[in-house]
Amino acid sequence: MQAREVMTTQVIAVKEDQTKQQAARLLSLYRVSGLPVVSDDNMVIGVVTQRDVLGKDGQRVRDIMTRGVISVTPDTDLDEVSRILVYKRIRRVLVLDQGRLAGIISRGDLVEEVASRWVCPVCGEIMHSMHFPEVCNRCGASDVSTLELVAPGS
Repeated sequence: MQAREVMTTQVIAVKEDQTKQQAARLLSLYRVSGLPVVSDDNMVIGVVTQRDVLGKDGQRVRDIMTRGVISVTPDTDLDEVSRILVYKRIRRVLVLDQGRLAGIISRGDLVEEVASRWVCPVCGEIMHSMHFPEVCNRCGASDVSTLELVAPGS
């Protein structure tokens, strides 16, 4: 699977000239730990996080944001996205299409993906459902007790 299949496309973002307090309000209101910082043409120029708001001095987002952004493209494989989140020890990764914000993927998005993937032991069909599938979509196997959870890319 690719990033485009699980990314959140309606992303709350801020502009660099907004105040630190405005960023804090958005973080609090939407219960997120970080926000992309974008220009007027939706080009990503940074990220502002809860840590930035609490730990850095400055009145504007431009003063406290992190400019080095870790990102992926919509075509990036979910296994790679998972590796980036784990090994870079970050909570979210921006999905950029030619530098413009296309979406965001959080650790929670990937956990949800893992929780919703099932494979049929008879034909190997991979199914997506938050509930235990009753039958296989492809072969109709009904022995649901043997359907197993699989991680992305398995």
